[in-house]
Amino acid sequence: MPIAPTMTLNNGNKIPALGMGAVFLDSDGDIQKTVDTAIDAGYRLFDNAAFYGNEESIGKALKNNGIAREELFISTKLKNGHHKFDDACRECESSMRRLRVDYLDMYLIHFPCPEHGLYTEAWRALEHLHKEGLVRNIGVSNFHESHIDRILDMCEFVPAVDQLEFNPYLTIKPLREYLTAHKIVPEAWFPLGGPAIRLDGLPNPLKETIFTEPVIVGLADKYNRTPAQIILRWETQCGVIPVPKSSSPVHMRENINIFDFYMTQRELDFISGLNTGNRCGPSGDDCNEYWD
Repeated sequence: MPIAPTMTLNNGNKIPALGMGAVFLDSDGDIQKTVDTAIDAGYRLFDNAAFYGNEESIGKALKNNGIAREELFISTKLKNGHHKFDDACRECESSMRRLRVDYLDMYLIHFPCPEHGLYTEAWRALEHLHKEGLVRNIGVSNFHESHIDRILDMCEFVPAVDQLEFNPYLTIKPLREYLTAHKIVPEAWFPLGGPAIRLDGLPNPLKETIFTEPVIVGLADKYNRTPAQIILRWETQCGVIPVPKSSSPVHMRENINIFDFYMTQRELDFISGLNTGNRCGPSGDDCNEYWD
């Protein structure tokens, strides 16, 4: 059974180099099967968010599985609309109760919501939670350079992670270079191009083409891998932690079985050349909606 290797964060802590995304998982029975299969396949990083509405089911499934807590890396995110200091602290504790844990391995601010201008206050709350021992690693999600600059101007702890939409069609190279310069690890949501229907309800053209791109199909043939494995390996070789979502046992096992081959830099560059800048979800500047 392959278990994802780890990467070292800027605080010296370790994080699995690939995780399991929990977005769109919404049935208790399906979640239990998915979590059990994921753990059996070697997943240890489980990425969640209060907004997904399934923290309680994920927490129950992890508890029912019986795997030791110290073997897991459980991450979740602060909802938009709870960026004030006290609200953020309460929301974190609520997430912990739903997930049935007494500490989180990582807690992220889901979106900066820059029009409201409170994400620096939320960051102070995360720093407080970290110092209190409730959260071992703190980070952000969907933050651009300008948002992180404001954090860096006032922070006691530099974000460990910035989770972003990232795939061969959206390589965000300048932002990744910025994160590398500040020793912030990028994570990828929708690392395989996202669902067939985008978050705005429109069809997602990326999903129809990403697995049939000639460069990806050619590399899949060369290395005897699936197109998804080629994409995920490209991401990990770029220093990005992908958190693909799947409920298929076959796909879950394929997705994590990528760490026994290496592509050349030239091949990585060919995949990066597919970049179009097209998104499936909102960017950090665009999402200012508050969520209850």
